[in-house]
Amino acid sequence: MLDLADHQPIFIGFQMTTSLSRELDALTGPDTKYVSTGDSTFLRICRLGDKRYVGKLIHERLTTDRVDDIRRNIFSILNRLCPEIRLPQQLEILACPSEEESSEPSEPGRESW
Repeated sequence: MLDLADHQPIFIGFQMTTSLSRELDALTGPDTKYVSTGDSTFLRICRLGDKRYVGKLIHERLTTDRVDDIRRNIFSILNRLCPEIRLPQQLEILACPSEEESSEPSEPGRESW
């Protein structure tokens, strides 16, 4: 029988295009709080191999009725920050290592994105 893990975070998001990446890297002032490589309060930048993803990192158990709310929240924030960028219609749901298992160093600054 397969054992389930209830302590692994889940990432919901999508692979960034070059134009979206440029826009998010250029954020200044209060808008920078909405996207981070180290804080999942709003949106988080993550990596899968050499590709960058943007979305939400969910630490608690996730029910199916919350997935659409999370999707709307992600698109609402990105449409506010980058209204001219075309966003995908679908998001990916990916398992993540726990924060303790992650080899990502703590966020030294935006230049490491």
